[in-house]
Amino acid sequence: MSRLIKVTSRPNFAPDHGRSAKGFNQESGQVYTETIARVGPMNAEWEWKTVGSSRLAKRFRSRGPGCASLTNMALRCAMVNSLSLTPESLKSVPWQIGQSIWNRIVASDLDSLRIWKVFASAYPGEDDETLNWKDHVILRPEGSFTSYITPLISPSFQWITFLTLSFITCSRTDLLQLSRLVNLGVLSICEEVSCSDIGLDDGIIRSWGRAAAESNAFSMLRVLNCRSQREITSRVLNYLNDFSSLAVFAVEDCNIGPQHKRLALSLGWQYKTGVDLSRFLVQAGATDSAWGTVIRACFRGSGSFSVQHVTAEGVAAVDALPVLHFSLGGTIPDAVVDVTGNHSMRTFHRVNVHVPVSVPMKALKRPGQISQSADQARKKPTMRSAKEQSMENMLIEFSS
Repeated sequence: MSRLIKVTSRPNFAPDHGRSAKGFNQESGQVYTETIARVGPMNAEWEWKTVGSSRLAKRFRSRGPGCASLTNMALRCAMVNSLSLTPESLKSVPWQIGQSIWNRIVASDLDSLRIWKVFASAYPGEDDETLNWKDHVILRPEGSFTSYITPLISPSFQWITFLTLSFITCSRTDLLQLSRLVNLGVLSICEEVSCSDIGLDDGIIRSWGRAAAESNAFSMLRVLNCRSQREITSRVLNYLNDFSSLAVFAVEDCNIGPQHKRLALSLGWQYKTGVDLSRFLVQAGATDSAWGTVIRACFRGSGSFSVQHVTAEGVAAVDALPVLHFSLGGTIPDAVVDVTGNHSMRTFHRVNVHVPVSVPMKALKRPGQISQSADQARKKPTMRSAKEQSMENMLIEFSS
């Protein structure tokens, strides 16, 4: 997992107008104002950062006496030039060799987010835990909110993004821009996320729901988590059905709870917490209560809802995609989640499909088709249901 700078203060994504100071030019007699403005990096440099150093990779050699083997010489060359690797350059490299390169990159702590995306795109469907799940945490963001969100987007669905926000200040516009994340599978708004000094509220979720209903945004979103967001109330239950794939809505320390069970059930959502929630997580494969494990189990467990309106093959294809768990702020992926205490996580699970009468059915269809890269088509297995289907067709059906 990539580790960056330790958080020391709340990051603020609001525009920085800089510091101004007045001056006097003795030669011309003019009075002027000098402003020093802070700007972020021009490119996503954080995407390339690693814990290890490529210079140490040059010293990698065979164990024991004698010359380095040809295999290790090739691996050393690949690591030294890892910044030049692309999915296209690995297209003709079989997984047996690609796995050796990837394992050496991971062992040398050179697995930056950018390198992970290259291998995840070049070798989809391979049984490698380090390739199928990537945790990336930025404790102290220094760039703009958009500069961190854009690299997470995969228009061709080469990976699923789990996004966790905490201990940051951003604008409402920033949060509304999350609708651009077409491959977003889990969205978690956690502690100390401030937006216009009030945090997340019902209005933002209503805007997300409108975008989902009208332009098919959030088509892959299965799980929405809200933690310590006091502005979230029971009114938000009226907007959840606008998300076509949303199956689990989890709240913790919000103004919504068991007193709203009947209202939720009337809208097609069943309340679960405590023993019921623990049973759901265990059945979905959770082995502990770490934050990363819980949201992963919620995502996989909610796939059973998707089977109601998508083929089982389509759900399995989405579940097989690599996952990028990106945490912006102070939440650590292995932080423990309380699922049994008084302030524990409370969840609402979708039990049926409900389409608001104000939303025409044609608005829920995805416009156009999803493009698929040649290297992805090379590796993706062919699924069969009633007739032969490609990964592209199944993803289109899933997001329809």
